[in-house]
Amino acid sequence: MKNKAQSSLEYMVMLALSLIIFAAIITFSMTMLGGVRSQLASDSAYKAVEEIKESADFIYVHGDPSKIRRTVRIPANVENVTLSGDLIMISISVGQTITDIYDISKGNITAEGEDGAVNYLCSDGICREGNYPLNFQSIPSADSTGYNVNITRDTT
Repeated sequence: MKNKAQSSLEYMVMLALSLIIFAAIITFSMTMLGGVRSQLASDSAYKAVEEIKESADFIYVHGDPSKIRRTVRIPANVENVTLSGDLIMISISVGQTITDIYDISKGNITAEGEDGAVNYLCSDGICREGNYPLNFQSIPSADSTGYNVNITRDTT
């Protein structure tokens, strides 16, 4: 009887050690998966900023009457989108912090107003994940020194 109790105890100890190792592996995997998700969100936001910048620069360089349509993918967890002056910035929530991903365009960008891209991308202050078709159009600047890039939603 003593040998059976000792065998049972050994099996339970081995099972407990196996469960501890398995729990450690699962915890490590979940931590790594969370890091990958946040990196993916940051990379998606970086790509969106780059697409907007490249389109705005293209329109600025080609001048009036240039106009193009581009679909931009906005990732999840976006807190704010800024398209003003020469600044293109997406603020994204990564874990407990907010990260600003930005770039500077060659020309002045306008994207405010009812049909402006900012209101379209973040309506009522809430930014939703998705694909957004945008129009990039060259417009004369107010001070007649060149052209601005106007970014609006595509209604077609």
